[in-house]
Amino acid sequence: MEKAQRTFKAAIFDMDGLILDSERTVLNCWEKIGEKYGFKDIVTYGISVIGKNKKATIDEFERIYGEPGDRYERELREIYNVLAKKGEVPLKPHTLELLGAMKNAGMKIAIASSSTREEVTTQMDMLGALPFFDTCVCGDQVTKSKPDPEIFLLACDALGVKPEEAVGLEDSFNGVRACKASGLYTIMVPDIIMPDDEMKSLADVILPSLKDVQDFLNLK
Repeated sequence: MEKAQRTFKAAIFDMDGLILDSERTVLNCWEKIGEKYGFKDIVTYGISVIGKNKKATIDEFERIYGEPGDRYERELREIYNVLAKKGEVPLKPHTLELLGAMKNAGMKIAIASSSTREEVTTQMDMLGALPFFDTCVCGDQVTKSKPDPEIFLLACDALGVKPEEAVGLEDSFNGVRACKASGLYTIMVPDIIMPDDEMKSLADVILPSLKDVQDFLNLK
């Protein structure tokens, strides 16, 4: 495997689908809602809003289905939270090892997630990952959703680093677009959707797992 040709002062992580194995669960929840209320192609919709924050997700639902999206997004969260509390939404393999190696290397670490702050901190705390993060910038703290780079730029500001000094890690198309636009060195670790030509051109490197990220960054 190739190795990174430089070191980074900081790392900024997406959460869902990257360090939290949540995206399949979310799509399954959308599928249940679609079956219950008769919304067609709702999984296609669910895939299209991966990486977007709550407001953008609701707006897209209303555009497609013409009904109040907040009602169904709220129902989805209720279904999802029951599963999360049962421990059915785990961390991705090697998450804690990677975070620990970054800390040992003196890197600052942030989350830049489109989920709400309550969702991020609750899930990361429950799974033992929250102490690794110096800050969390969340979807309810920004005015623009990914693919806009706002959330990554705010995370850099919170960590006190310039974008070019940090590496950003993403799994979704919208996330990679936002990460690259912010000026971060962009690593894509695909989850549900495999990279297309656009993603291959935007990401600085595409790696299959978080263990590969650790190896690529020369972290022990």
